[in-house]
Amino acid sequence: MKNLSRALRRHHSARLKRARRFYSGIDNRSDPRRLGILLHTSTLCSCWMCGNARHFLGPTIPEQLHLVKLAEES
Repeated sequence: MKNLSRALRRHHSARLKRARRFYSGIDNRSDPRRLGILLHTSTLCSCWMCGNARHFLGPTIPEQLHLVKLAEES
């Protein structure tokens, strides 16, 4: 059977470019560089609302409970 990984990768990149064409309220089809950036990094920014919550708010509640449980065992 022929290896279809390259074809599949091209299919998914074309699909994502179509889906992310109107990100940030503008038509990104005319700017191929911007469309390529959106292909690999779909988040518009890294502010506290869009970025990783753990980075800004600290560990999640299950992680905090796990740390408390580990501290009690010691």
